[in-house]
Amino acid sequence: MKKKCHTVHTSRMMAGVLLSTSFLFGMVDTPAQALAAKDYTSVIGRDGHQNVPPSGKFVERTLDPITLFQHQSSDEAGEYPHPVEPTWSVEEQESSSKTHQIMKANAQKYSMSDLNRLSYEELINVLVTVNWEQIPELFDFTPDSYAFYNDRQRVQAIIEALEARGRQYSSSDSKGIDTLVEVLRSGYYLGYYHQELSYLNQRSEHQKVFPALHAIADNPNFKLGTDVQNEVVGAFGGLIGNTTVSASLVEKAAPIIRQYEEQMDTFITQRSAGNAVFRIMGQFSYILMWRLDEPTKQQEFYGKIDTYLNELGNLALHGDTDEEKEWVLDNGFYHSAYLGEYHSNPNKGNEVLTEALELYPYVGLQYMQAAKLIQTVYGGKDAHGRDIQFNKIREDAMEKYLPNEYTFDDGSIVMKTGGDVTEEKVKRLYWAAKEVKAQFHRMAGRDEPMEAGNPDDILTIVLYNSPSEYKMNNPLYGYETDNGGMYIEGKGTFFTYERTPQQSTYTLEELFRHEFTHYLQGRYAIPGLWNESPIYRDERLSWFEEGGAELFAGSTRTTGVQPRKSMVGNLIRFGQDNWYTASQTLHARYGTWDFYTYSYALQYHMMKDDWNKLDDIMDYIEANNVDGYDRLIRTLSDDSGLNRDYHRTMGSLVDSYPDLTVPLVSDDYLVTPDPKASAAIFQEIEDVTGLQNVSTNRHKSEFFQTFTLNGTYTGTQAEGEKADWETMSRITDEFLTTLTSHPWNGYKTVTAYFTNYRVNASNQFEYDVTFHGVLPEQGDGENQPPVIVMSGPSKAAVNEEVAFSSNGSSDPDGSIVSYLWEFGDGTNSGDANPTHVYENHGEYTVKLRVTDDKGAVTAKSITITIEEQGGEIGEREQEPNNSFSEANLLKSNVELSGQTDRKDDKDTYIIQVEEEGIVQVTVNSEQDEGLNWVVFHEDDLDTYLAYPENAGKKLTGEFEAKPGKYYLLVYNTNNTTIPYKVIVNAE
Repeated sequence: MKKKCHTVHTSRMMAGVLLSTSFLFGMVDTPAQALAAKDYTSVIGRDGHQNVPPSGKFVERTLDPITLFQHQSSDEAGEYPHPVEPTWSVEEQESSSKTHQIMKANAQKYSMSDLNRLSYEELINVLVTVNWEQIPELFDFTPDSYAFYNDRQRVQAIIEALEARGRQYSSSDSKGIDTLVEVLRSGYYLGYYHQELSYLNQRSEHQKVFPALHAIADNPNFKLGTDVQNEVVGAFGGLIGNTTVSASLVEKAAPIIRQYEEQMDTFITQRSAGNAVFRIMGQFSYILMWRLDEPTKQQEFYGKIDTYLNELGNLALHGDTDEEKEWVLDNGFYHSAYLGEYHSNPNKGNEVLTEALELYPYVGLQYMQAAKLIQTVYGGKDAHGRDIQFNKIREDAMEKYLPNEYTFDDGSIVMKTGGDVTEEKVKRLYWAAKEVKAQFHRMAGRDEPMEAGNPDDILTIVLYNSPSEYKMNNPLYGYETDNGGMYIEGKGTFFTYERTPQQSTYTLEELFRHEFTHYLQGRYAIPGLWNESPIYRDERLSWFEEGGAELFAGSTRTTGVQPRKSMVGNLIRFGQDNWYTASQTLHARYGTWDFYTYSYALQYHMMKDDWNKLDDIMDYIEANNVDGYDRLIRTLSDDSGLNRDYHRTMGSLVDSYPDLTVPLVSDDYLVTPDPKASAAIFQEIEDVTGLQNVSTNRHKSEFFQTFTLNGTYTGTQAEGEKADWETMSRITDEFLTTLTSHPWNGYKTVTAYFTNYRVNASNQFEYDVTFHGVLPEQGDGENQPPVIVMSGPSKAAVNEEVAFSSNGSSDPDGSIVSYLWEFGDGTNSGDANPTHVYENHGEYTVKLRVTDDKGAVTAKSITITIEEQGGEIGEREQEPNNSFSEANLLKSNVELSGQTDRKDDKDTYIIQVEEEGIVQVTVNSEQDEGLNWVVFHEDDLDTYLAYPENAGKKLTGEFEAKPGKYYLLVYNTNNTTIPYKVIVNAE
């Protein structure tokens, strides 16, 4: 999937192999191609070396000062370092962006068809006088772009024009080099992705630009200085990133790096200079790391680019740690580490990092960045062969930056916070989550997870003290930090930081509500992990996810979802003449954060006035019905009435702006509830609501106990889902208002939602209703039931001894006196932590009942699948097996041991299928992350057909197979040594 390099609002992010914009494409402004873990191998060339896609259209990078995010597809990003991008002041970017938009709107546009009609000379004369953004079809594959680039003489004419102008440009006149470069880059980009233009993806074609690149580099104006010079330097790097590079060209860029380091105090505030240097470093590393095979590296580069590498080391060891220079030091660390093998002294990169550990303060940002790279690239050993004990370093850093941990809802929510984040703030965020959850489930109509057993069964929230300390998230967890926060669905974790009004016009609670909605979307509304299921493809859901996150950030306890003043203020700032149409909003993609506001406004309109449309959209998404969703979006896009009403809603919101607020939790949540018997609380709720089939549960949290009360509400005669939903929403709010009027102050913390709409035999609508609120600390003197923590494996084999555990179980006001395990096969045990052997295969429900010293009983259950025993054990991979031609044969039902590392990062196996059926693949890794696998058929070695259905140490998946040969590719994604075992079997 395409990863937009824009920094926009926060967003969902699936955890995968992070192919970062920063190091892969080296462009501050690129909509780069970050691939999910399973996508990574689809671009592995037939010769086995990694072949990562080139960068696409260069898009102006805008900084949202409030909640920034780089949208990316990843699975094990936390273990994959990547360099930090330069950031610029909000004022500078806003000014630049407004000027840019005005110029862009007024500029003449040229279609590829227009350009195709020009002679070569006329074409060149046009290109050198226009900005490349005046050619909107660049990087798009169309019949006209195919005709344009399929004319090899035309492409060569552009290259020759670039060479001529490379000799001619000055410090004040670029001679159109930037546009010429972007037109060429567009061609090489399309050649990578489209077979029809694949000639442009050949190294021999890429090398044809060398004369032009040398001409640019040999021009005495090839240095940092004016914006024109910086633009040319950046274009030089950009073209290399979409073609290739030579050792001599690398060395010619060394003076640029030296100049930036020596004059950093001057250039650090010059945006165009920073962008140019960042682009040079990133694009060079992209080629050297990902686009060259080992023989080419050996023959053409090793020992031949020392000057350039030395200058990178000087950047890393610059010493000045001013905040504005942090990105420079980080890039010096990163590129020194990953390109160090090219130096005539192969240990050069490690020497730079080792010296950095001595130069920079312990567990400071630079120290941690260098230590992380030593751990990742050099196996945790410094240049002298000493173990740096990275785990200890990380523990010390965690203790410094995230010393506090709070748990809520029986451990299903965990908050890790900086020492300056107050307990009051933590409590407010918890209760904000409950308000958002209630309104979200009302609209979604369900509160059961889409899939069981995903990482988001436990939501982890990491909250740093400040934007400055948030930068530690890169070395500690491995994620980019030029944003206001991000949710990593594959980890069930989101990261953010406390901020002051001077640092953000949005509050932390607003951001938290936005991110918590992403968690709810991924868990309850959208099937599969982020970007995994078909409904995610082509950014279909960008508008839905981000607009929904902004919408439900306005959730309240008793008055539904309210418009947020901060969002409506954006509509005013954009100007009515610039407002999106409904069609534009429904097709919005990452690239500008404006679409967050328009998507918010469209979903707000639908929820209030076009409920059925939003409900239909959510139904198609929940069902993963791509065709139905696409048909509906086409219909809505052509609906002039929807567009009219959408604009009326935006106008109404703007008119109401003076009276709007930003919904935040009230101080009532912070008040200690008065004593009251829980039975009385539950009875009052039943009396007020008339619910039937009521059940209750208690939940333990850091600062208080809470309850959930569930029951069935039977309404009046059904009038259709929309009318019944509106009626139920009104009734539920009335329930809450009535309860709030009761004397007990704890009712002011109660939220409620309803799910599972249905119509009974008497034609009455019914809903399942859930209430949540605080309980008095020690209740009313009544016995508090025990709390169960129950664990055991999800799978085991027949006749294998299976261990179950109740460790962590407790009783809040006494002690546990007995345990009763029921294993589902007619046997039981009274041990706290029993073992059991199953004699037959099948699925079993294991139940645990715990009794406390006052007779209260709590029960809980888990499911275990018992499989037949496997076959032989002890086979081992035979190297080399790095390509399809060298693949080892895997025997069915025989466990085989293997290992990947930085030098040997992939193993290939043959699966010979004799009969049609299901083939199951299991790879057991010794690490939680860093390993993945895919399966190819012998007739199509470019397209994988299976990949793991889960993350973690045990990577399992299956595929339907016909007789023939299949290839299993096990690959390493984080350059560390990872032993593993693999077994395949057919049903």
